[in-house]
Amino acid sequence: MTHRPALLAPLALLATALPATAQDAAPAAPAAKEARIPFPSMIRDFRADGRDAIYLRAGRQWYRGTFFAPCQELPWAWQIAFKPSGGAGGIDRFASIIVPREGECRLASLVKIDGKPPERAKKPAKPKD
Repeated sequence: MTHRPALLAPLALLATALPATAQDAAPAAPAAKEARIPFPSMIRDFRADGRDAIYLRAGRQWYRGTFFAPCQELPWAWQIAFKPSGGAGGIDRFASIIVPREGECRLASLVKIDGKPPERAKKPAKPKD
């Protein structure tokens, strides 16, 4: 029975040290609020941001969507389609983008952005016939 106090002493020291380190940690930045575009027909333009993100314009508002996995053919797609989420039919983080030669690219996040997409986000030129 003499072993228990010897084990409890290091645990007590560890317990008193933990709250101090938790207080020293910087607060996490608030996560962006997820957005929803009620109808796919509202989307008037899009821009690819590499293979990992897409910018969608509905009216005058731009949205940034990120994917669960890279959407390999998106940077070269000049036209896309949408697979809305659930029964409501809107575009949100549960929807998918359909890309020619790629198939379905599932969104992980969709948030509103201020202003226009960055210059690096481009839409490729329409192929010449």
